[in-house]
Amino acid sequence: MSKEEVGVKRFSKKESSSRIGRIPTPTGYAGLGDINSYLIFPEQPGDELILIDTGICSDEAWQALNDGLAELDLRVEDIDRILLTHGHTDHYGQAQRIHELSNCQLWAHENLWLTNERMRPPPERKEIELYFYALWGVDRALADKAISRRAKIADRYHPMEPDHLLKDDEIVAIPGFDLKTIHTPGHCPDEVVYWQEELKVFFSGDHLLPNITPVCLTQMPRKIGDVRPRALSEYQDSLAKVSPYPARVTYPSHGAPITDHLELIKSYGLSTDRRLLKISRILEAGGPMTPMAVGKELFPRAWEEQIVPVMSEIIGHCDILEDKGHLVETEKKGVIEYHYRSMPAPS
Repeated sequence: MSKEEVGVKRFSKKESSSRIGRIPTPTGYAGLGDINSYLIFPEQPGDELILIDTGICSDEAWQALNDGLAELDLRVEDIDRILLTHGHTDHYGQAQRIHELSNCQLWAHENLWLTNERMRPPPERKEIELYFYALWGVDRALADKAISRRAKIADRYHPMEPDHLLKDDEIVAIPGFDLKTIHTPGHCPDEVVYWQEELKVFFSGDHLLPNITPVCLTQMPRKIGDVRPRALSEYQDSLAKVSPYPARVTYPSHGAPITDHLELIKSYGLSTDRRLLKISRILEAGGPMTPMAVGKELFPRAWEEQIVPVMSEIIGHCDILEDKGHLVETEKKGVIEYHYRSMPAPS
């Protein structure tokens, strides 16, 4: 089997490179499907074998990774270095297990600790989270349910101490295949895209995905009173950051390779515009509303079971509406209310 044909999913001739392989492994999450781990093959015998993202920590994902490597006459023990696009469990979960067999290094962005803390927060963090859920109008039972669900995910999250912390614009030196690190916060604080100049390719993590718009998860401040990062606004800035690159192919963490990242970014913009208009119409008709009330209106079938992404979507889009003067945020009896001011024009 050729290196272009790694794993279950094949590359087309336009998408492929003799230096890149793709191994999809199952996440076990409904609606998410597989995650793509990418191999960068050595230029010369004895050079490093590099893995970008690891898959989730599960027996099924471990078997799929081993099977994909075996198809290329490789083993986990052959991996010399792991590069993370970000520290979510489906990207990071198998790092420790791989390291135990291969003694490989782990390289990740310097903000990885923020994602680690979100996924496995210290006990005192719960009170801060409950404070913000109450501020957004989420009742206590639903907030407790969200925190409990996160704890179950944390059981499959096994952080490994990185050997090297990457900075924005840092070059990852690989013989014949240097990668530029582009910090692209939004989906999470440590998200990066890797750029390969000669081949004109991105490894985009969850920053660019072909079939869904990435959720920009709301980041609760570490202390009450601290400024909350505006995740969706950060994400839009990060999209603008990668737009100038002349990418021939983008290799995402989920789904098939992308051959026109600019068209994809344009579609994200249209999706954001539509959501801004919908939220504005809800506020115009409903009067002052809490974030939770807007979430129930916009996502009537999802808010109860998917409170974290629902609140992230509402708060992120309302941040943009507030920044542009289309709504005003006030606080009444410890709960945020959004007040309609004007309808945004499509960009």
